[in-house]
Amino acid sequence: MDTLTLQQARRLAVRATRLDRPQPRSILEVVRETGALQLDPTRSIARTEHLVLFSRLGRYDVADLDRLLWEERELFTWRAFLHPLEDWPLIQAVGKRFPSAREPDVDRWLRDNTAFRRYVLSTLRRRGPLRQSELEDRSVRPWVSTGWTHGKNVSQMLEFLWRKGEVLVAGRAGQERIWDLAEKVVPQAKPLSTAVATRRHVEQRFRQVGPMTASGFKRIHSFWMLPLEDGFRELVRDEVLVPHELEGLKGPWYVHRDLLADRRRFRGRTTVLSPFDPLIYDRQRADELWGFRYKLEIYVPAAKREYGYYVLPILHDDRVAGRIDVVHDRKANVLRVNGLWWEDEPVDELDGVLAELARWAGADTIER
Repeated sequence: MDTLTLQQARRLAVRATRLDRPQPRSILEVVRETGALQLDPTRSIARTEHLVLFSRLGRYDVADLDRLLWEERELFTWRAFLHPLEDWPLIQAVGKRFPSAREPDVDRWLRDNTAFRRYVLSTLRRRGPLRQSELEDRSVRPWVSTGWTHGKNVSQMLEFLWRKGEVLVAGRAGQERIWDLAEKVVPQAKPLSTAVATRRHVEQRFRQVGPMTASGFKRIHSFWMLPLEDGFRELVRDEVLVPHELEGLKGPWYVHRDLLADRRRFRGRTTVLSPFDPLIYDRQRADELWGFRYKLEIYVPAAKREYGYYVLPILHDDRVAGRIDVVHDRKANVLRVNGLWWEDEPVDELDGVLAELARWAGADTIER
């Protein structure tokens, strides 16, 4: 078994997530090569999907993302993630396995409300696209839960049909989703078998994220409904995923052969990362590869926070070099730095990153 140094593994991860040079040229390039982007409404500076794109593209027009989503249909949203159109056959395969044996309550509710489901689908076929508020609650048994979804029968039916791949979000009216049949939102594709979908999904994740352990790849965003272990074993058997020892770490760690075949000289960059960035999404891997311990403190009372409300990791070359608590004060139109913590040596290039971030966010000045 070959051995990688920590620096080599870090550089493979940075390159896989497209945070090195040359930078990607477009939003589509980022999403196709780094995988689905998590959607999150928190806007300390910008929504997380916008920050992930900024980290790779620098300044870009956020309106281009809406255009790709709602006009050109090169992207679509499925649950809490934004996907490239090429992922649709994979989503279809995942949807066929919903609800799983682990969700018997959902299965029973959908069976009891078969007529309600038919009504929603037929109404969208006849009248869609529609807001949720334009659909009647025709459930014969209400949805019961201990959380905020209790009794929200229309939204739950739409959520479950979304998970099954039968409906998709076709647009937005403010914060309200507009729904339509999936076949009217994205081109229908030949369904994938479970085996093909599983292999494709696992291979994508290793190609898009970089070195991971056999257990680590399941800690990132993965379709747990698929038989992931089967796909992983097949890819190892076929030498698509190559095991390596990593100096000082338990393993083995697996690397996609395409990343190993890329012999270009590593050219790093300095940027800030969203808390949900693919590079540091798996907190355990971030600790193992970079010694970087990160906790999102949004829900931690202010007095108990170690760093801040929405702290951004700082990437410099192949190091996660620090973290910064930075907020866009929209009333004052100021990018305000509330705190800055370095892991070791300060990075001079951060000043340029903050200036670019301020211009992109629309802030007139930076206050430190």
